Amino acid sequence: MKPNKLKRNFIIIFSIIVIILAIIFVLYMTTDIFRTKRDAFFRYALQIPDIFDVLDTNDEYQTYQKTKQSNTYLTTGEMKIISSENIADESILSKVNMTVFGKIDNKKEQANYDITIRSDNNNLFSMTAARDKDLYGFYSEQIADGYIVFRNENLTDLATKMNIENSENIPNQINIFNKEQILNVSNIEKKHLEQYVKIIRNQAPDTSYSKSQNEKIEIEGQKYDTTAYTLSLNSEQNSNLQINLLNELTKDSIMMNFVTSKCKLLNLNNDFTDINTLNSILKQRIENLQNNPDLAGDFSITVYEYKQKNIQTKIQINNKLITISNINNDNNKFATIKIEEESQPTINLKVENDDNTYKIKMQKDDSGIINSLELIYNMTGTVAENNVQNHLQINLVDGIKSASFEYNDTINFTTDVGNFKNMQDEKVAVINDYDQDYLNEFLKMVKDQINSVYISQGASIGINLDPLFE
Repeated sequence: MKPNKLKRNFIIIFSIIVIILAIIFVLYMTTDIFRTKRDAFFRYALQIPDIFDVLDTNDEYQTYQKTKQSNTYLTTGEMKIISSENIADESILSKVNMTVFGKIDNKKEQANYDITIRSDNNNLFSMTAARDKDLYGFYSEQIADGYIVFRNENLTDLATKMNIENSENIPNQINIFNKEQILNVSNIEKKHLEQYVKIIRNQAPDTSYSKSQNEKIEIEGQKYDTTAYTLSLNSEQNSNLQINLLNELTKDSIMMNFVTSKCKLLNLNNDFTDINTLNSILKQRIENLQNNPDLAGDFSITVYEYKQKNIQTKIQINNKLITISNINNDNNKFATIKIEEESQPTINLKVENDDNTYKIKMQKDDSGIINSLELIYNMTGTVAENNVQNHLQINLVDGIKSASFEYNDTINFTTDVGNFKNMQDEKVAVINDYDQDYLNEFLKMVKDQINSVYISQGASIGINLDPLFE
């Protein structure tokens, strides 16, 4: 064969091989043809955190939040009742409004809010809410002759003294929710997280994975034809997996610090925020599972793939089913979480981002009795023009009762905010410092006074109200 012809044939063969490899690569990246059931499952399971994409905010909102942390500002707002059912005559409620005037310095941890509720021009209730470092409180001459304050520390003990149910679940300290800090994961932490994924990946046998094509599911009224990949573990398999994961975690100081720091940001209690306490709890869990593997229970997780995206995940833990749905396209961007359990109310949470208008709805369905809270928020204006406005609608449903509120405020960044209330110098009642008997006697008097004001002021505008506190 002539050299030129040999060279030409070699180029043709090489080109064909490259094309085939390119096709295989594209198919591997965009389809699951060459993936095992295990590989395909993990491909879509690792997309579950994408549900947090719905919380993404635009650059202007991020600038606004950062500016608030380092600048003093004034806020002027008003809340109105825009609709109601089975509460009172709308002609009465439509006259009621609440005004808020606040001055804030987050850098110095100080804030004052003057709040007034009126009906037409009649003043129904006035109060001042304040923060001074770790002291939070309110003052109303209609309730008491000084500030009623709590110190943001040892809150679990305070809740216990107040006989609050499940007080052990209350954190020692309340932190301001910060989405960026909660979702932020360092490169070192990511590498450690990958080790736990490997443990899960390698622990379960091939027989634990299954695939089901043409699975039809429905999300918010829209039907999808999906492929489902499932990982199923019986009690023994689940127990062994948990033991291996927890053994690794108790020896991993970086991940223990990661878990406790995130739990602190989420305002969880000391069981989850103190490394030593959490470590002891995890070791006790390991021991319990070793003695009784049935404690782990059966476990399964199914991911539903649609157009190479995980749009729904179902997690079955014994008789509890958690369904997570995530839609993110040009027309819709929302995530839903549904929790179903035998003999328990069904809980639904939906978060939607529609052109930077955020809707958050929490609903509890207790045998057909619906209680829900919906928040609809957006922001207009810019920090550069110092004309930021926040718009919030609140929709409440309590069985047959419902009401909708609208709150709008204007933010003015300025150094001229005046002086803040220094609660160290004011007449205050710091309830943390009271012993249990005096505390509960004091709180009973405060609750009785609030009930008295609430009922009497409602009656003054023609509304019969039940006491706020029993």
